[in-house]
Amino acid sequence: MALFVLLVFFSCNSLDNDEYKILNLTISKYVFKELDPRAISDTATKYNISGPEAISIIDSYRKKEKYTFTMSDTLVPVNIPKDNRDALHQTYYFNEIENRSDKAVPIDFSKVEYPENLKKVTKAVKDENYVGHYTFHRVLFDKSRERAYIQIDLPEEQVRFGTIGLRLKKKNGNWEFEK
Repeated sequence: MALFVLLVFFSCNSLDNDEYKILNLTISKYVFKELDPRAISDTATKYNISGPEAISIIDSYRKKEKYTFTMSDTLVPVNIPKDNRDALHQTYYFNEIENRSDKAVPIDFSKVEYPENLKKVTKAVKDENYVGHYTFHRVLFDKSRERAYIQIDLPEEQVRFGTIGLRLKKKNGNWEFEK
């Protein structure tokens, strides 16, 4: 009986493989150095090209740069305003009890993958290659575990900051962001 209680405790207080897959996908897509609008404009002017073309040029250079970021050591509880929460429940039928979304859970960083040019550091290094501090929330899954929702608290230093929510779906066994 004691073994059963311990198994239930640890299973409710740890992340599962899908949560790590979603966390890794989210880090790869949403943790990055923001583009400076002035740099976009300067590049577009210098090469006499459009803004999107300038962004492509800047992005190609940035892939070679090394960036650092910090993140919380836990996935924190989901924090959705009631009206948004009700809309999500109606659309996706999320099951919060199954997802344990009201409890912070430590992250096993040996299961976290980072893009090649991105490194998690334990302490912020306020230089031009530091992209900020990110906090990730627990993942909500629908009852079929084919759809999910994750929130990220973006760094306050960036133009795009605050909490954003992302919806995902599982397609052919892989998670992808909904458009």
